[in-house]
Amino acid sequence: MKEIQPLNGIKIIDFTRLLPGPLGTHLLSQLGAEVTKVESPKRMDYTRFYQPQINGVSTLFHSLNCTKKQLIVDYETPEAYQQLVEEIKKTDVLIEQFRPGTMAVFNLSFEKVKEINPNIVYISVTGYGQTGEKKDEAGHDLNYLAATGLLSLNKDENGKPVIPGFQVADIAGGAYMIVSACTSGLLAQKIHQKAQYIDLSIFDATISLGAIAHGMLQGSADYHKTPILSGFMVNYNVYECADSKWIALAAFEMKFWNSFCELVDQPLWKTSHSDDLISGVFDKKKLEQLFKTKTRDEWVALSSNYDVCLSPVLEMQEVYDQKQTKDRAIFKEAEVDGETLKIYDKPYKTYISL
Repeated sequence: MKEIQPLNGIKIIDFTRLLPGPLGTHLLSQLGAEVTKVESPKRMDYTRFYQPQINGVSTLFHSLNCTKKQLIVDYETPEAYQQLVEEIKKTDVLIEQFRPGTMAVFNLSFEKVKEINPNIVYISVTGYGQTGEKKDEAGHDLNYLAATGLLSLNKDENGKPVIPGFQVADIAGGAYMIVSACTSGLLAQKIHQKAQYIDLSIFDATISLGAIAHGMLQGSADYHKTPILSGFMVNYNVYECADSKWIALAAFEMKFWNSFCELVDQPLWKTSHSDDLISGVFDKKKLEQLFKTKTRDEWVALSSNYDVCLSPVLEMQEVYDQKQTKDRAIFKEAEVDGETLKIYDKPYKTYISL
């Protein structure tokens, strides 16, 4: 088996800014595509100005864009527009992240670009899509989490929605869906030999992250009172250890829970019924006290020969250092103005048979 870059030879023009688009096109670059990031001096990517910085440009911007060609031109001028037209003629995919109708103002709508390049795959990424009552609304990750109902599934003990410490909709519904839209668009173009237009709504793509709640709701279950994967079960929970670090126990199936019972020498805790492990039915304090008898890493070492779904809750620096991250080559190093950054490598690995 030989690993390949499946998008080798594909050229992409990237008009996106901030997080969803630039991360998506970065991942496409790691799959082999040649990506040209286009910015107008009138509307530069805002992430350039975040902190911390390397020579006046943020490390976030560099990490998302350093693998791309940079083209900064005022494409509202005739000369720069013509330069862009010549680039589009050689391009396979165009990705833009403006509100509906904005690219038409620049004379770069799908219909116009299709005239320039009849084989183009044109992807429009917006918060709410090209149609619907919210199509012209601005939005960020928090708005999409709220509008899709996901934020209502993430509440504290007082019932207040808790903002996640990371961007769910922007990345799962935006960046990774851009990878999917690009690859499926290229396949459709190859099959049908016609230009493809893809209307990618982050709102649409994020809704399916609530699949379990939707499934319960369709069965008339009260998903608010039974968030089975949100701390409702003692066998699917997080626990503090002796060193004030945390461990995640996800022994959801009974075979994993019963294996955990063997690990901790508690045969009376074994069961064949998940209802026995509902917090309140099973005394959660027993597990809280148990996990505080050892440090996080002692628990990891102790469970290494047991099939129990027990994982350390890692800090971000520890993610870089763990062996699995290195074994899978999740990150690679890039040199930016004399500084070394860790950037994401390809999101999946593709092999061909030799």
